Amino acid sequence: RQGLCRRSPVNPGWVFYVLAFVLLIVSAGCGGTSSGLNPNNVSVSVSPATASASTNGQVLLQATVQGLPSTYISTINIWTVTENPTGADCATDVGIVPPGPCPAGTIQLTDANELTVTYIASTTPGTYHVNAEWEDFVNFTGPPVATKTGTSVITVGP
Repeated sequence: RQGLCRRSPVNPGWVFYVLAFVLLIVSAGCGGTSSGLNPNNVSVSVSPATASASTNGQVLLQATVQGLPSTYISTINIWTVTENPTGADCATDVGIVPPGPCPAGTIQLTDANELTVTYIASTTPGTYHVNAEWEDFVNFTGPPVATKTGTSVITVGP
């Protein structure tokens, strides 16, 4: 009867590494409160808060994200101009013409973290709102769990 209920030996070292890996994954998390981030403490501002430009003129804008844990990289996820059509792609890297339409002006991204941009004013005089939006994602398959926005109001004249 020996051998019918024979068990294969378990390597205790292998079990230790599997458990250690699982604990590492669980403790690392993907954002949210386990990382020390409290979205209520996050704020976004855009400097200058107000500016003037001539039609087709340019305004350099700088976004600041405050309230992030020291382990987070300060970045802006989306720049928009409120007066442009919803869904219009009007923010692009320097040298790339945005597909638009962008009647309220365009935004050129000037650094990797998208904190500094150049707003290229509309050809139509008016008041335009340039928005910098920070988003906190738990994962990248769903909507952000929190967003914070800073705005610069730009008056475009002839």
